[in-house]
Parts: sequence; structure tokens; C-alpha cells
Amino acid sequence: MRSLRLLVLCLSAGVLGAGLAWLIHPGQRGDNPPSGPGRFSLPGLPPQPPPAPPRDHLAQLQQNQVLPLPRPDGSTINVGYTSVIVDPRWTTFEFFGGWNREQQANVDQDALLFTSGPTFARGHGNGALAMKLHGDLLMANGRWPAGNRAAAAARAWVGISKEGELEFGYGDLTPDLEQRLRVFIGGLHAFTNTLQDAPTSYRGVYGEMKLADVRIIYGLRPDGRLELVETADGVLFRDLETFVAEKGFLAAYLPDHASKSRLIVPGRRPWTEEHAVWVSGGKPSITQMPFLLKIKPNQDWLAQQPDDVQPVAGTN
Repeated sequence: MRSLRLLVLCLSAGVLGAGLAWLIHPGQRGDNPPSGPGRFSLPGLPPQPPPAPPRDHLAQLQQNQVLPLPRPDGSTINVGYTSVIVDPRWTTFEFFGGWNREQQANVDQDALLFTSGPTFARGHGNGALAMKLHGDLLMANGRWPAGNRAAAAARAWVGISKEGELEFGYGDLTPDLEQRLRVFIGGLHAFTNTLQDAPTSYRGVYGEMKLADVRIIYGLRPDGRLELVETADGVLFRDLETFVAEKGFLAAYLPDHASKSRLIVPGRRPWTEEHAVWVSGGKPSITQMPFLLKIKPNQDWLAQQPDDVQPVAGTN
């Protein structure tokens, strides 16, 4: 009997303790579950944005890399390259217009880097630039429609959604895409895309190219970041196919290339006369560009920075 009384007493104490805990901590009831370890939320308030990473994490430069690649004949080619890994959540693109502005790009403290965009043709269009784009551009500082609509519709694009997600697709800039994306770079060549088949309307930019040139690659990494690659001279298209597969890119698109290749990191990888000679195969006069694409921290990142560390405004 004594054991039975002790058992009843213990059970009663347990029930009483559980009831008190339920009253003291109502946030733990089944109808109001906790929002996660170390997190809390208040009704009616939007969730707080994630903390912004340091500036040097937004675009990470990897210089003078070498990737050995097998060839069908059993030989090996060592592909040299430099790349920059860009976080689309915290970055944006701007149109950096003007002919031959590489020296200004070299010292632009506002920029993380500069790179090539879609192909173009000289002619009437875009004011003093006197050129027609072969792809639409939607940038943080405006919209530049393609002057060649047929080319824009038959090519591919890379974009960043308003939620900061990187996307690779096909066609020109539609009203639906303009509402959903904050960055759109059209007029590209879809080299590979493991996530989406090309539509029948896709024609691309390049056929089977036999020349071994410098190539710029927009690569979609498995972690969702954008890797911008500039390969060394001497890379054939078939080597490039092996390269993007070895890198593990889910998609790889090509902008303007060869003499129009640009991958400039201010203060770390400047554009020089030697670079112009290198990308052009010894003919620097053919390297002239009417615009570059400027990559910089976006407003979400800037909003989390103290006023005294805001970057100096650049020139567009």
C-alpha cells in the first residue's frame, strides 16, 4: 500500500509540474510552435533579413588556376583560367557605358569587378555609343533593349530574381521576366544547360568554332553562385565542354569572347596593354568595347553597412 501511495504522489506531482510549465511558457503550446533554435518572431512583423557577409565574400577572385583535362585521343591539356565567384543574393549589375573605359574600370572603388556582356554591332542606336545590342539588358541603373530583336529572341539569358536567385533561361526580356527579375543579361550563347532544354526557337551565337581563343564563361555553380571564368588562350570548344563538366557547372553560357573578353577586378586584376595584346592575339586595335557590365554590392548589402564604410560612388 505504501508503494502505491508513493506512485500516486509522484504521478500527481508530474501532472502539476507539466500544467505549470504550460501556463508559464504559452509559446511552446502546439498552436504556437517555436520558430527555431535561437530565433523568435513577433506577430505582424516581417522576418529579419539574414546578416550581410563581408564585402570580400561577395566576389572571390581565384587567379592563375590550372585544370588538367583529358582529350579523346588520350592526351591531356592543361587549361589555365582565372575566375571570380559572385554571390547573387548580395550583388547587382550596372551598365557601364562608353567606348574604351577599361582604365576607369581599373580604379572604380564602387565596383567588385567588370566583365563582358552580349555581342553588339556598330550602327545607329544607344546615342553616342552608336551600336546595337544583340540582347536585352535589365540593370540596376536602367534598361537597354536589344537593337536586333531577332537575335535577342533566339539567344539565351542569365538573370537574378528579386529574391536573389540566379537563373539561366532562353529568349528575350518579356514583361513577366521584367516583373520577376532585377537583373537580365540577354543575347548569350547557351553552351550547356543541364536544367532546361533549349526551345526550338533558340539559335545561339556561335556554331562549332575551330579557333582556340580566350573564352568568358558564366557558370551556374551547384551552390547557386555565379562563377565568371576567363580561360587562357588556346582553348577549343571541345575542351571547353570538358572544362565546364569538370567544374560541375549546372549551366554554362558565353557572352562576347576572344578580343572582347573582359574580367577586371579593380586594384587586383587590372586591364593592361599586355592584356589587350593577349586576348586579341596580338591585334589590340580590335579590342574596343562600347560598354562593360559592372558588378557591385546591391542595396540590401549596403543597407546593412555603417555609413563610414559605404563605398565611394563610381561613374556609370
